[in-house]
Amino acid sequence: MRNILITVAYDGTNFHGYQDQGPKKLRTVETLLKAALEKTVGHEVALQSAGRTDKGVHALGQKANFLSDTPIDLGNFPRVVNYHLPRDLSITEAVEVPADFHARYGAKKKHYRYRIYNAKHRNGMLDRYAVHAPFPLDVERMARALKKIEGFHDFSAFIGRYASPANPKRAIDEITVTRAGEIIEVDFFGKSFLKNQIRIIMGCAMEIGRGLMPEDQLLKATETLDRKDLGPTAAANGLILMSIDYE
Repeated sequence: MRNILITVAYDGTNFHGYQDQGPKKLRTVETLLKAALEKTVGHEVALQSAGRTDKGVHALGQKANFLSDTPIDLGNFPRVVNYHLPRDLSITEAVEVPADFHARYGAKKKHYRYRIYNAKHRNGMLDRYAVHAPFPLDVERMARALKKIEGFHDFSAFIGRYASPANPKRAIDEITVTRAGEIIEVDFFGKSFLKNQIRIIMGCAMEIGRGLMPEDQLLKATETLDRKDLGPTAAANGLILMSIDYE
């Protein structure tokens, strides 16, 4: 049996998140991906996935691994699997990894990007992949605010509804903010993130960028642990899982 690691890309707009929802029979990335893999290799597949994105969130570099005795050349494997997948979901790479490799537990760093289209009028070409912010945003102010929550903090106030992690403390290695014309991109780097954590951070960061909240508001919420100290949760369509790194 070969342990095969795949890189997966998808437009999350029409998916109910990554994880299979079981009896609910919802359209999820994992459900369609697993079915396509099983059609390709001719046997049941147990996918080990590196995290789960929420409804509406996109990915360029999601990772998952599975065991198979398929004789298909891995250089050609994505093309064969993609034949069984819809246009908004694809495998972009397949490689063999050691027998003890696990996509979820072996992950060392994740890179997420949040994109904002900061212009007066919305752009139909960008609506799926960037949040429209039709008001002025002070990017430097946002960057200073986000820099304050780099490092290890208690992010209890930054957790999505119905989520109850055993440990809400996380370390964010780095947050960068860049602007190119009307596009603002905020990049997050860290080993793991809580459900809705980045979207809640960005909801508050945009309020800070508008001048509606002080620059230390994000840091304050890591101390008060009160969700009410933060702004609204930012929309899912601006978030993209860019890559997952391993040793």
